[in-house]
Amino acid sequence: MDANTIYAVVDIETTGTNVAEGNRMIQFGCVLVQNGEIINHFNTDVNPQTSIPQSIQALTGISEAQVKRAPLFDDVAGTIFSLLSDTVFVAHNVNFDFPFVNAELERVGYPRLDIQAIDTVTLSQILMPTVPSYRLHDLTQYLNIVHDHPHTANDDALVTGELLIVLFKRMLELPIVTLQQMVAEEAELPRDTGEVFKWGLAEVRRHPRSLPDYLYVSHGIALRKTPVITATDDREYTYPRTKKNKLKRFPEHFEWRADQAKMMNLVYRQYTDAQTANQPLIVEAPTGTGKTLGYALPMAYLAQKFDKQVVIATDTVLLQNQLINQTMPLLERMLPFETHAEVVKGNAHYLDLSRFKISLSQTDHSKQTQLIKLRLLVWLTQTATGDLDELHFKNEPPYLDSVYHHGMADLTDTDPFYEDDFLRRLYQRLKYTRFIIVNHAFLIQHADLLGDNFHQPYLVVDEAQHLADYALKTQRQKFDFQVSLSTSRRLMELLDPENEYGLTAATDGLTLNDDLNTFYRWLIEFSRQLRALSDYLTNHFKAQFGGKFTKPYKEIVISEDDWVGFLTQREGLFEQLDILVGKFQDRLAKITDSFYKQSNRWLKSDEELFLRFSHAVNAITDAWDTLSAIRQAPKHEEAGTGSYLYWLTISNDLSHIMVASNLMTVEGFLSQQIYSHFQAPMFTGATLFSSNRSQYLYDQLDLDRAAVKMRRLKSDFDFAAQAKMYISNDAPDIKDEDAYNQYVSHTLIQALSQVNRPTLVLFNSLAAIEAVYERLTDAIHPKQRLILAQGISGSKEKLIKRFMDEDNAVLLGAASFWEGIDLPQDKLQLLVIARLPFDSPDQLETKVQYERMKAKGKNPFYNLSLPKATLRLRQGVGRLIRTRQDYGAVIVLDSRLVSRHYGQTILKTLPASLPTMTGTVPQLLSDMTKFFKKHKSISHDS
Repeated sequence: MDANTIYAVVDIETTGTNVAEGNRMIQFGCVLVQNGEIINHFNTDVNPQTSIPQSIQALTGISEAQVKRAPLFDDVAGTIFSLLSDTVFVAHNVNFDFPFVNAELERVGYPRLDIQAIDTVTLSQILMPTVPSYRLHDLTQYLNIVHDHPHTANDDALVTGELLIVLFKRMLELPIVTLQQMVAEEAELPRDTGEVFKWGLAEVRRHPRSLPDYLYVSHGIALRKTPVITATDDREYTYPRTKKNKLKRFPEHFEWRADQAKMMNLVYRQYTDAQTANQPLIVEAPTGTGKTLGYALPMAYLAQKFDKQVVIATDTVLLQNQLINQTMPLLERMLPFETHAEVVKGNAHYLDLSRFKISLSQTDHSKQTQLIKLRLLVWLTQTATGDLDELHFKNEPPYLDSVYHHGMADLTDTDPFYEDDFLRRLYQRLKYTRFIIVNHAFLIQHADLLGDNFHQPYLVVDEAQHLADYALKTQRQKFDFQVSLSTSRRLMELLDPENEYGLTAATDGLTLNDDLNTFYRWLIEFSRQLRALSDYLTNHFKAQFGGKFTKPYKEIVISEDDWVGFLTQREGLFEQLDILVGKFQDRLAKITDSFYKQSNRWLKSDEELFLRFSHAVNAITDAWDTLSAIRQAPKHEEAGTGSYLYWLTISNDLSHIMVASNLMTVEGFLSQQIYSHFQAPMFTGATLFSSNRSQYLYDQLDLDRAAVKMRRLKSDFDFAAQAKMYISNDAPDIKDEDAYNQYVSHTLIQALSQVNRPTLVLFNSLAAIEAVYERLTDAIHPKQRLILAQGISGSKEKLIKRFMDEDNAVLLGAASFWEGIDLPQDKLQLLVIARLPFDSPDQLETKVQYERMKAKGKNPFYNLSLPKATLRLRQGVGRLIRTRQDYGAVIVLDSRLVSRHYGQTILKTLPASLPTMTGTVPQLLSDMTKFFKKHKSISHDS
């Protein structure tokens, strides 16, 4: 490859994926690219002399009638062979297109093309590392490339050619040091894709240019400079109380929302009035209120007025990103003063530059790891945060375990990247940051750090209904004896003086060797004592495991008194193990320092051995810290006796035991461990209350109802005109799962054939989804409706993306699909609730919670199960109407909503103006058809 190379960018459409099985080409498209320009193009339909599957016709729009008049491949093979000879073949997924074209050529008597071939999917992943999706249509949207006819060969080839030009331009703008590192990795990329970077490096060397101002090089890696933040100004600014003054600050065309303005004033008054400033505030702000700006604007003025910071805790990392990328830029346009916001996440979200640099020197046989390294090298020229979430990894690759940050405690000033460290820079910026955006899990784990370091900042808990769940989840600990014993065995093999391939052999004759031999002796003792502790634990609770095992493992709950009794009985053994683990940590620090001071003498294999050693030691000490947390749980003063659940899991041969603990109630925990570090907190969310009288939310937030100010804003949606709810009264008994799933499937098949609208179906379990999905796909052809299912059709993000790309898809979801997904106006018009969202009473923790409530004289159904289900149903129904322009219908197939007394309690929590109809499924579907006829059609209306 060189600057004058001609790149033949090809796309083909076929009847299937395998030529040997009789699949054939039906369309060929090619554009020729040279010197950054498209210089020629060729495309043709091809008569495959076989039928085209309906799914292919639906996808491509290519009919059998269209190709019947087209030339046979034999007739165009010579032209294609001549066109592609002496070029570099390019395709978006080259490992499909290139072999298929060659197979077709060979089939009709031509030789295989002996040319280089490169892949634009891989190039895009490397050179545009932060793009959420690398499907061709998604990339063209991202780059504003016009792509009118996806899945047609001529249009796909044309946009792939334009994409290639963009990719080459981006590559040639990379710093030479980055390209050098990329080439040095010798990554195994599809076909000849790796040769592109060798050509790019040679080209950049021929035409060198200075490093851009926004980049610098540290220890051989090009990094992006981070903006310097200075202290904000201390002038006084008047909060805009009136509509007139607010409108002056609002951007042009910004929609005025009366309830949003009310919320702004409510928040500002609460914290400027001496009588209420120390009183917690709860604001339920329905969808459409604009609640994030509703609290962010007054909080910005409060922070400026009282020189304080604001910690916003929201439910998920996704919502953190929405706040920083959508709300904060809008807020900055509306304020007369500068403000600054930072997202803060757990340590593992950030890249550790030193660990990454070490990993570059290691040979990896994993193609996935090689690709990730190249992506990271390019990303480091773009990122100012080092937040790995920017890379949108779908499933966390194992490689990231070796390069994520282990926290500030792990960083020393001897680290070569100390000055560049992303986490250190982040915490430096926080001093000058007004808004610190965290998620609930981070708040629970680091409330003391946030509150004490920043002198009791304001606290806003968004999506507050989830805080208790995160509090309980973050206090859940599990220690597996077998895992730690296996890790210590691997470590002993690595340090065994008799192992000629071990770490001790590699350091023979050095003072470092003495430390490793000492470590080896400590490990032998640690392993012996840990095994003894495991045996003692098994024998101590053996009687409670009962008789015959019906499963490979058995779980038993143990009382707090029994657990404390065991801890007391084995106190000496625990102390000895504590001492050994302390020695591990101290000696590892010494060994690491000594090892890297002699970095010039080590082979790559030595560094790999050392990293294995270091990771294994950290795994043991981290696991022991978990067991220490389980031991400390009963001593927490904030939680009363019985606040923690303890359980053991043991294998049927009694050889494998795990001990676990979990906080069972937030009572006393949130108020003392979290809220005490902040000003009186504010809580908000679209769906907080199961009823006006319910105590549930106050219990979940560990609040004294009498001491809290509460306000529920009203939705200004016109539900009478925009929506209708249908409730089935002919469903079978919910306990007969097979009959009920059959009923749900049959009803859905009827509904989807009569109402051709984008549909979301909400379930309680993945098992129910699987049963219904199978019946739906048997009955409905994919050309009619695309059926997507959680647990079957891909990740949540992928499902939502595909659902939004279609006009009338059907999405089956459970759990997280009940809330937190925001579908645009025309992308959801029919919502089906397959079953009321009650928690399964069979879960161990749920059973214990129920028993605790009964012991306090409370009814667990009415005090816990019903409020939780009611909130979840409100959240599910909230998926349907998100703006004043939306319209749609919701059908509840669970007849308990009208047949049981508690159904009325649930219905009262839904908008009073929402029209409701109860009847048999045929009656409901007949009326629903009329409902949709009243509203404007969508492109695929029935």
